[in-house]
Amino acid sequence: MTNIRFRKEKISIQNIGRQRFWIGIVAGLISVISISFFFNQSRESLRLLTSMSADLLILKDNELLFFNYFFSFLSTVLGLSITIWIWMQNRRHNRRKNGIYKQLSNTNALLIFWVILMIISRFGSVLPIILFGHPGYDNHLNLYEEFWILFVLIPIVVFLQSWFTVRLVYQSGKWIFLSLLFCIMTAFTLQLTTSVNQEKLNRAYHQRFESEYNYIDQEIKIAKEKYGIDYNEQTVEILKKQITESSVRQIESIKKAFSVDNPVTLDTIILQKIIIRNYKEGGWYYYRRNSIENWRYALPYDILKQLDYFDSSSNETKELFEILREMIDLVNTPEINGEEYQNFTETERRRSLGARFNIPDPLIEQLKEVRIQLLEDDRYSDFSTNLNVIKDRE
Repeated sequence: MTNIRFRKEKISIQNIGRQRFWIGIVAGLISVISISFFFNQSRESLRLLTSMSADLLILKDNELLFFNYFFSFLSTVLGLSITIWIWMQNRRHNRRKNGIYKQLSNTNALLIFWVILMIISRFGSVLPIILFGHPGYDNHLNLYEEFWILFVLIPIVVFLQSWFTVRLVYQSGKWIFLSLLFCIMTAFTLQLTTSVNQEKLNRAYHQRFESEYNYIDQEIKIAKEKYGIDYNEQTVEILKKQITESSVRQIESIKKAFSVDNPVTLDTIILQKIIIRNYKEGGWYYYRRNSIENWRYALPYDILKQLDYFDSSSNETKELFEILREMIDLVNTPEINGEEYQNFTETERRRSLGARFNIPDPLIEQLKEVRIQLLEDDRYSDFSTNLNVIKDRE
């Protein structure tokens, strides 16, 4: 039987050099921890940026766990590239080609390290700033559901590519297996130790709109207990969004429901009241300042028309008057002085700015006319007294 003798040596601490071996291990671990912290902290910082111009990007629990593991595994294999780069810098060769192969391995390790780091940093910053942080974004690009396989393959490719050129110099089958086990254990440890709890940022964001959320929850609870209306979770979730596409469509659809010649359902009336109270702007203003098209909600004339569809003692009539009352309160919202700005909630600031700049004069005139008509109508004497006087603008 012929004995096959491999000319390549087996990779070992002796061939690498004991000192170089441990320097590579330590440098790799430092790189792993540093990169993992960089990924996780940067992700939260970029997520914070999305809340400045759009709704805060909040990952679901399964998505968050998936990306935590992705960053942990990617950080680990990138650290392995640094380790291999240091190991392959020894100058002891038993073949003439080993010097070339080691130089190839060094170049390959650094190339894949910086290219992958550049790609992740580039896409990880561009997407939150340009797409996720753009007004109207509503999970149009779901990386977890649509491209999950890509995030599985990237760490695998980096790991295999890092060892590919090493095998031109050494027999390294056992070391590849051992390094794989070590990478897996390290990645799981990183996921537990360096991952950032997104609830800290989520709570800070929710505190900005705490008064809005409390009002929504209160009205939803009253609607269920008093009228037997049970809103689904998706409707409530959209109601708590600010300028996502679904939120804008919700505002537009409710306004449209009031404009047609059909009675509006009680659940839609309550939603309109909530939206006006929280002054959800529902997108950008495309018309001149005093154009009534800038008014995102039901027009006072449309509410007056809706009152004719219902009995004066009905629940619908009561809630329609609540909408008019909220409109008047919005128009009468006082201006907030700059030095007192921090003393008001996010909703109060938005209402103040909206009352100053975004409420058209034709809308105010309509509201005054409708109020006068209702005050003169004896059918609504029990409700019209709650309609405050509309203040003139300064």
